[in-house]
Amino acid sequence: MKKFLSLLLAAVLLLSCAFAEGILEADPEEVMTFNRKAPVTDWEGEWVLAAAYIGEDFAEENGIETTGLIAVPEKAATMSVKAVLDGSATGSDAGVMVDQAAYIHTHVYDIEAVVTFDASITEDEAKLKLPWDGWDYTKDEEWTGWTEGGSYTSKGVGKLSKVSADEKSLYFCQVTGVENEAISDENMKYMGMNEAGQLIVCYSEDNMVKKDGDVAFAFIFVRAE
Repeated sequence: MKKFLSLLLAAVLLLSCAFAEGILEADPEEVMTFNRKAPVTDWEGEWVLAAAYIGEDFAEENGIETTGLIAVPEKAATMSVKAVLDGSATGSDAGVMVDQAAYIHTHVYDIEAVVTFDASITEDEAKLKLPWDGWDYTKDEEWTGWTEGGSYTSKGVGKLSKVSADEKSLYFCQVTGVENEAISDENMKYMGMNEAGQLIVCYSEDNMVKKDGDVAFAFIFVRAE
């Protein structure tokens, strides 16, 4: 049994390495382009950190020489993600009103995630929270035919409301080896899935919820399965 588990772990690590190599060879602009139609229920599961990213403009402004997609150590971080129906989305609470103009009420999801780091980086476990109102709720073609009692799934990029870790940048400098105060002083701010199905946790000075902008720095996670 132990031998089987060792072989399984080795296979997972090899798969993660292959994903990481693929990301590092990809076009950074494509990797950092979000899929704004991906429902947050697709984010659920176990994830492995495969790469990091630093934007050129942010690097130039803060004297950082490393830019683009960056390799990270194996097993540097893993992330467990859950989509949870928001407890306030019941009765007459305003939290259920997704589309006020259309007077549509529906249950909505929060995202809860836990990031665990390799012991060589930190023993601190980071908890992330992305509430239902962290997304931009706009009416689109998928609302056609919506009826009372239906549900609305948040999509696109959401804004984190909580990063419970001693370093809100999720130890980006320690993980990547890029030491810079401008990074360590900032909080990871947004979360979303790209077109390749990779999960991005990032900081940006732009409002990424509304539309694509310049990502300052980011972690890119791939599925552990």
